[in-house]
Amino acid sequence: MCGIAGFINKSGQAIDALKLTLMRDSMTHRGPDAGGLWIQNNIGFAHRRLSIIDLSPSSNQPFISPCGNYILVYNGEVFNYKEFKPELIAKGYVFHTESDTEVLLYLLMEYGTKVLNRLIGFWAFALWNKKEEKLILVRDRMGIKPLFYTEQSGSFEFASEPKAFFAGGMEKRIAEEHLDELFFYRHVSGENTIFKQVKRILPGHYMEVDNTGKIIHVSRWFHLGEEAKAYPSINKPLEWFEETFYSSVQYRMIADVSVGTLLSGGLDSSAVLYAQHKLGYQDISSWNIGFEGFKDDEASIASNFSGKLNIPFHSHEFKGKELDSLIKEAIHISDEPFMHMQEPFLLGLCKKAKEKVSVLQSGEASDELLGGYVRYKVQDNNIRYTLLRMLKFVPDKFINDQRWKKMKKYISSGNRDFQLISNANNIFKSDLDNYGFNDFNYASTYRNEMLAEAKQFYPKNALRQLMYLEQFTHIPSLNDRNDRVSMGASIENREPFEDYRLYCGVFSLPDRYFQTKGKGKWLLMNSIGKKLPGEITNHRKIGLSIPWFDHFQNSEYFKENIQTIHLSPIFQTKCFEGVDIKRLSEENLKYGHSKSIFFKMLFLHIW
Repeated sequence: MCGIAGFINKSGQAIDALKLTLMRDSMTHRGPDAGGLWIQNNIGFAHRRLSIIDLSPSSNQPFISPCGNYILVYNGEVFNYKEFKPELIAKGYVFHTESDTEVLLYLLMEYGTKVLNRLIGFWAFALWNKKEEKLILVRDRMGIKPLFYTEQSGSFEFASEPKAFFAGGMEKRIAEEHLDELFFYRHVSGENTIFKQVKRILPGHYMEVDNTGKIIHVSRWFHLGEEAKAYPSINKPLEWFEETFYSSVQYRMIADVSVGTLLSGGLDSSAVLYAQHKLGYQDISSWNIGFEGFKDDEASIASNFSGKLNIPFHSHEFKGKELDSLIKEAIHISDEPFMHMQEPFLLGLCKKAKEKVSVLQSGEASDELLGGYVRYKVQDNNIRYTLLRMLKFVPDKFINDQRWKKMKKYISSGNRDFQLISNANNIFKSDLDNYGFNDFNYASTYRNEMLAEAKQFYPKNALRQLMYLEQFTHIPSLNDRNDRVSMGASIENREPFEDYRLYCGVFSLPDRYFQTKGKGKWLLMNSIGKKLPGEITNHRKIGLSIPWFDHFQNSEYFKENIQTIHLSPIFQTKCFEGVDIKRLSEENLKYGHSKSIFFKMLFLHIW
């Protein structure tokens, strides 16, 4: 796991080695073990290495082919790399390392981008072909590893994080036209980012660039809908799911360093830990975020489960000045404002885990893959949906339960398409209307395009449309968060539920396997879930719930920022015109109301 960067001078002028070094070393947290450069005329590559497979210096990058015609910088893992070695050796390739990097380079030399659909893993890489004078930038199927690019007047640049561009001299400017989407949906979707001139290569895509820095071609090499449609029929879904999940976990245990697991105490991360135990792994550990005295703390469940499996358990609580420090660090590491509110805690836990491991597995994406969120229940039954629409006619004074109040906000927010697009939100249109967001832009071209694609593959099922849509809108925001906080602590985070074999197979299954009764996730609950303790499978769904308001009331750091929030220049932009910032501040201080909106604004101000 690493950080990569590079650029092409469009004028043909020689590369500035200092600029390339500054870009590289702005991401030292991504790769503290080694740093390398490769420069030839007007093109340069840079690499920071976090050593995971083959820890020897011979596997440092940039990696140059024996013939000298191919140069690779690579961030990620190809877990099935050893399976290609006999094939490549038979074709005359000679190996000098035990790394997956060398295997990937030879595969690209032999087959080009056609080999991508044979790879299991996650990656973002850049390959320079000297003979064709062509740069290829590639991103993995699900977008687990980030890859950004920018087209300047004098150069084409790419990097694992936007901060590399700024370290190289690019002016940092906010793209105000995307603030609305970031604030409401928690993520700027598609190619765009919150920074002007900074774009991302989309998941499952590759880009070709010539030696003048001109983009020649962009191709979508992985299409979830088409792959799922062509997937072979699954006769025994439960057996298939369990077998494929075990295989996914097993691949993600491949490392020459210790591997741990982020264990919340919920079904998904517990399934990961159980699979590791079932497969016979010994040098494993579990890592948990605890909140002593908090009603949603699940540390005791996680601890009990680890104890039953005889796996070392580590729980950590972050509060006070330590949490203030993590907030500042998480904002710097994230580049973009964090909108999920969990980033400082995850960063803190990864820093603790780094003392013993360099790789963590997590249960991320299970809910989106298998249909596990309570919010999905609204869309999985047309009769229920019709009845729930009546909520908008019920006065608030007759609704006491907070969950039903949220349901009313959601169901009253607009047409069904808008509800699908905004299903993952933690704030609602009515919340913004109440606080003066009068000129707010809720439109998103990319989200609408992906919803149209979802309807193409699941024309009669709103739940399946929603689950498909979120692979392109909500999951990218989670992947960005997980990558940034784990790499901020020099940890590689691996997500077994994001194995493309699971995705293609699950999305190929008939509708009947996606009932949301109970806790949902029928495939997981009725396979591995049957082997887990009842206190896990029967426990109410919580997720990573954070007691932010307790810290909010006691933190001097927060209080200082609250006093100046109304003066922040970001709230002078069109997105926030007419918003009563002082009213929001006062209500949160006094009552703790509207905290999702206000915390977002507070973190945006701090950013």
